[in-house]
Amino acid sequence: RLVEVLSGYIDPDDGIVPAEAAAPVPVKDGDAAEETDDDAEASDDEEEEGDGGPDPEEALRRFTAIGDALELAKKALKKHGRNSKQGTAALKEMAELFMPIKLVPKQYDALVVRVRSSLERLRAQERAIMQLCVRDARMPRADFLRLFPGNEIDVEWSAGLAKGKAKYAEAIGNLQGDIQRCQQKLSALEAECELTLAEIKDINRRANSADIHHTGGRSSMHLE
Repeated sequence: RLVEVLSGYIDPDDGIVPAEAAAPVPVKDGDAAEETDDDAEASDDEEEEGDGGPDPEEALRRFTAIGDALELAKKALKKHGRNSKQGTAALKEMAELFMPIKLVPKQYDALVVRVRSSLERLRAQERAIMQLCVRDARMPRADFLRLFPGNEIDVEWSAGLAKGKAKYAEAIGNLQGDIQRCQQKLSALEAECELTLAEIKDINRRANSADIHHTGGRSSMHLE
């Protein structure tokens, strides 16, 4: 049932438009047919007798448009990369189609749980690597915070440290296998999400911001 998925649409002025009253998204040529006066009157009668839920045809148009944009975005990302001009434009277009949809709390929360679950998995591996380096190998925390960022999935990172002249070099070498296993889990997470670790963190920041708006009566997730 649509009422279990969305409750309305957000207009450009941040006012919540009831789902059945929202302006429809543009339709493709040939998809729309003119209504006769009798059809219009019948439609009005049906709306008055309805339960006030989302208009199925309007929802279909919107979600079809989002699906089409998603497929185009996937092709653009595969061909040009996420940070390319084409990839950014494709993601922005998809986000603009998705943002006006006001999901019911249950659906919104399900999306947030998935996003936060990915971040928790990421943080768990980062903490494990830090413990191996700082606690077990006695690497100064300041050194770790300076050297680790940007090398999260570089399995040669620990090998480079082990070859260095720092006091902890030998200990890092002894723990190299454990460090690399954690990094491989981070690489697997990137592949699973089709996002870089930096992008997973950024989406979580955006989701947290959207959650604040959501609890205040609106929800918007900027995916670009």
